[in-house]
Amino acid sequence: MSGLKKNLAAVVLIAVVVCLIGSAVAADAAVKWKWAHYQPVGSMLDKLSKSMIQEIEEKSGGAISIKLYPAGQLGDWMEVSEQIIRGSVDIGILPVSPSFDPRIQVRVLPYSVMNWEEAKAAYTGESPYILEILTGVMKDIGLKALGVVAEGFGGGGFASIPDFDMLDPAADKKGFKMRFTPGNQAWERLVVEMGFIPTPVPWGELYLAQQTKLVDCQIGGQPYNTWTSFRDVTKVWVQYNTHFQNSFVYMNLKEWEKLTPELQKIVQEACAKYAAESFSLAEGADADYMEKMKQEGIKIVMPTNEQLQKIATLARTKVWPVMDDVIGKEIMDLMREKSGVK
Repeated sequence: MSGLKKNLAAVVLIAVVVCLIGSAVAADAAVKWKWAHYQPVGSMLDKLSKSMIQEIEEKSGGAISIKLYPAGQLGDWMEVSEQIIRGSVDIGILPVSPSFDPRIQVRVLPYSVMNWEEAKAAYTGESPYILEILTGVMKDIGLKALGVVAEGFGGGGFASIPDFDMLDPAADKKGFKMRFTPGNQAWERLVVEMGFIPTPVPWGELYLAQQTKLVDCQIGGQPYNTWTSFRDVTKVWVQYNTHFQNSFVYMNLKEWEKLTPELQKIVQEACAKYAAESFSLAEGADADYMEKMKQEGIKIVMPTNEQLQKIATLARTKVWPVMDDVIGKEIMDLMREKSGVK
């Protein structure tokens, strides 16, 4: 055999051995998980998922093997949440649906936090009260919360340029119809208090609703999904900071309890580490997508702290009381205490 053929044969043999070793490690993994998320491949959630998975697999020494299902491959996020509760999917980064427990609505309660400083304190600070509320509720429905992943702050998109003050709740809104999430009492009340006509439209029908003038404006999204989905029908973006959009890293509670303390520590630390990075990434993404909108010719309106405080106070005093019987007065009283509402 020539030297070239010998070298080629050696390379092939090494490749075969590596593949066999990799297969053996996967086969020998004591724990095999399905990990799901709902954002596109290459998105922030996708990159964070891959980082968490890599660290868990490496630090567990192959004891945990994880297969990633990105971009809603296993169903929409509500379906996958239910699958995680049932145990047919093990873990993922997803929103948490209030259909399992109405207390979860505190996650997207309008003006639960008003800015990034408040969001970090409520979810990652020394006394992360919203994180603690949601962690407890999630445990009640069979989920183990491993960290919160920031996705940005909400605002409002307008299909035309209004001739009124969009930031003054008392201004005459000239009959503008604002889209809100169907069935959500807090968001409907917020739209009313801001002076608009509330119009429920599902997210999947929102583009057509704006295009056909069924609605004049919308709230419920962030700069990212407004840019990716609605930039063709958006003339003005107002960064109202209506809500702190987030997902959780969470898994099936029974699967969590099967892990040894050592493996639990590895999983918890990896998820918390990369979830913490999401806050600066999401804050940067909000700014980046607003800049993209600006370059596309969309007018960007940034409220002053005083304007933002005025709207937040209105929401906390006029909107939050309607949620006392939905989320529960005990939780809502804690929210009022933490936000300084008397």
